[in-house]
Amino acid sequence: FHQTGHVVPKLERVPLGDSLSGLGVLQKKPLRINDPANSPQLIQPHPDLKSLLAMPLLLKGEVIGTLHLVNKSGGFTEDDTRILGLFTDQAAIAIANAQFHEQTKQRAVINERQRLARELHDSVTQVLYSVILYADATRLALAADKKAEASENLQELRTLARQAMADMRLLLFRLHPPVLEDEGLVAALQARLEAIEARAGLQIDLRAEGENTLPIAMEEELYKVALEALNNVVKHAKAEQVTVHLLFTDQGCVLTIQDDGVGFDPVTVQGGGLGLRSIAGRVQQIGGNLLVESAPRQGTKLQVAVNIPPEAPVTQATHSLRAER
Repeated sequence: FHQTGHVVPKLERVPLGDSLSGLGVLQKKPLRINDPANSPQLIQPHPDLKSLLAMPLLLKGEVIGTLHLVNKSGGFTEDDTRILGLFTDQAAIAIANAQFHEQTKQRAVINERQRLARELHDSVTQVLYSVILYADATRLALAADKKAEASENLQELRTLARQAMADMRLLLFRLHPPVLEDEGLVAALQARLEAIEARAGLQIDLRAEGENTLPIAMEEELYKVALEALNNVVKHAKAEQVTVHLLFTDQGCVLTIQDDGVGFDPVTVQGGGLGLRSIAGRVQQIGGNLLVESAPRQGTKLQVAVNIPPEAPVTQATHSLRAER
C-alpha cells in the first residue's frame, strides 16, 4: 500500500489515520486523487505517487477492506471509479463467502469434537467406572478369602479393559483420519478395517466395484459413516462377520455394511439410537439416502446411496428403518 507520513514497520494492523487505505475505510466512500502534491487530504504525499483511486470493500454497510490503484497515466476518472466499484462489490461478496465457509468448517470441527466427547463419556468413561467397581469387589473378595469370586471379577476386569481399549482406538481413528486425497476412499477404509479387524476380533470383508469419481467431501463423509457403523457393530451387534461393499457408478456410490450380529427391532428404537442419528446427519449433509434393515437375531444391513451433484450439493436426505421378516 501507499502511505503518507512516517514509515511504520510491516504489521498485521496499520493505523487508519496514517495510510491512504485508512482514509478509504474512515470515509466509507471512494477516494480519487489525481494531484497528490496539492491534495489537502495528503499532508506528506509519497514522492512516487502520481494518482490514486482507493475503493472501500463494503459489506452490509461495513468496511472489510480496501482496494486501490495508483499512477494511472492521465489520472483516474468517474468511469474508473464505477468499474472498480463493480469489482470491489464482487470482491466483498467473495471474501464474505470465504469467511462463511471457514466459519462453517470451524463449527463442524467443534460439533465433531463435542460428539466425540459425548461418545468418550458414554463408552470409555462408563467402562472405566465399571472397572473401578470390579476392582473394589475383587479387593473385598480377596480380603474375605473368596478366591473363586475374585477370579471371576478379575476375568471381568480383563474383558472390560479390552472393551475400553477397543472403544478408545476407534475414537482415535476418527480423530486422525487418513488423507483421502492421497490414499482414496477404498485404501483408507482398507487400512482402518484391518486395524479394527485385528483389535475387535471381527472378520471384515471389503469389496469395491467400479471407478471412484466422488468429490473429496463425499469421500470424507462416507468414510466417517463407515467407521460410525462399524463402531456400532463392535459395541452392540456381537457380530462375527461384517461385509463392507462399495459400488461406484457414473452417478455416485452405494455403500453397504452388513453384519451377522444380534440385530434389533427398529420399531422399538427411537430414531435408530445416537449412532444411527449421527450417521443420518452425515448422509443428509451430502444429499444421500440412508436405509437400515434389521430384526432381532437377523443381523443389520446399513445402506447409503449418494449421487454426485452436477453443480451444487443436494441437501435433502431420507432416513428410514425397516425390519426384514
